[in-house]
Amino acid sequence: MTTTPDTRRPGRLRRLAPLLAAGALLSACGTVPATAPAAAPGRADCPDPGVAITSGPADAAMGLRVLTIEMVNCGIHRYTVTGYPTVEVLDDEHRPLGVKVESGSSAYGAVGGLDATPVQVTLLPGERATSLLAWRNTLVGPVLPTPLTAGTGTHLAIGPTADRPPQTVTPDHPLDFGDAVAPAVAPWTRAAR
Repeated sequence: MTTTPDTRRPGRLRRLAPLLAAGALLSACGTVPATAPAAAPGRADCPDPGVAITSGPADAAMGLRVLTIEMVNCGIHRYTVTGYPTVEVLDDEHRPLGVKVESGSSAYGAVGGLDATPVQVTLLPGERATSLLAWRNTLVGPVLPTPLTAGTGTHLAIGPTADRPPQTVTPDHPLDFGDAVAPAVAPWTRAAR
């Protein structure tokens, strides 16, 4: 059996090609790259001491929230950290809420890396490290401010370590802490390249 091309519609594919190309271009609109481009070392807007801290996407499911914290070496020298970032929860006027954030926690066993052993991370200019902030939006007591939930946070003051100055970060996700368990932060780890 032999087949022959359909000669009744010779220009159909040619006429559809521009529409298919336009559809492919439009489907890419609004997409976000999986990883941010590398920071240019020595940027003029690089905060002292040579690293910039940002928050990434928050994963929120079944009352568990996990926010990615990213630190990039935007300076021109190596930058070394060991341990955990410091995290202070701030309200919409940048005032501390008094929410205690623990360093690591077995209360969030399902969150990989939260109880990892801190290691020294040395970043060359342009390299990144990440951490995680985990919390539960679970209420077990009366809906009153407690040491764990003194309101909904808007900003975070995040320092690379306890002895280095914090930077204010405004996550896209609300910081809606519950009162069942204190929020916890993971140690810095080298970001995947």
